[in-house]
Amino acid sequence: MFCEKCGSLMSPVGDKYICGTCGHEVSKKSAGKTEKIVNKGNGKEVIMIKEEKSAEPLDSDAVCPKCHHSGAYYLLKQTRSADEPETKFYTCESCGYRWREY
Repeated sequence: MFCEKCGSLMSPVGDKYICGTCGHEVSKKSAGKTEKIVNKGNGKEVIMIKEEKSAEPLDSDAVCPKCHHSGAYYLLKQTRSADEPETKFYTCESCGYRWREY
């Protein structure tokens, strides 16, 4: 999670996140969902933050193939050679199902 005031990476301490740069504090309940992944190989912990609201743009014309809801967040990535079009990755706004369009 990044600090709202200065943009630095915040550290989890107890039931809140604290910015090491400016000291700003945010409770974990108001910060969104977190997932903790432990890499056993070198003993380091990686904490991934899953935000409640997506920062990705919304395509209201996209229809989810699973629940048929109209509206999906999308992300464009260049997955093939540079002379071919980008791949569009969708995430359904309603059920969270992910699919792609070439």
